Amino acid sequence: MNMSTAEVIDKGLHCLSTHLGAGETELFISTILRERFDYTKWRQNLVDDIKTFDDLDALLEKTQSKAKFNGTPDVII
Repeated sequence: MNMSTAEVIDKGLHCLSTHLGAGETELFISTILRERFDYTKWRQNLVDDIKTFDDLDALLEKTQSKAKFNGTPDVII
């Protein structure tokens, strides 16, 4: 099922506002827009060292232990 751009934006804003609150969501979005944020470049350092499934498992374990999320997180790389 393909989502439209509007649906993706709606889901993203809902996620941000649920977990950050309205004020921090606004700050997050304004910072990303102002800084010309490149998400791909920012995330690249996380995957540079992943060569095997063991490396990926180690990353997932490390990130889950640091996560403050109160649900069941999906890891997005």
